[in-house]
Amino acid sequence: MFKAKYTFDQLNDAVTNCTSYSLQQSKDEEGETIYLLLDGCGDQDGDPFESLEDLEDYVCNSDEVHDYLLENYA
Repeated sequence: MFKAKYTFDQLNDAVTNCTSYSLQQSKDEEGETIYLLLDGCGDQDGDPFESLEDLEDYVCNSDEVHDYLLENYA
């Protein structure tokens, strides 16, 4: 597994600026950090991400998000 290149705040900034979605940190039943993808109405979209690396991999599939991260945080 790779180490995340970006912080949660950087990923959330890119997702918020490039899409109608946002990200949220939360805790699962065991108290572990999970990451949620929220649609424009604030509803969870899909299953939670268990690691920042998985979240980064998913959101960077969007060329617009990926390019935004490279332009602003590389």
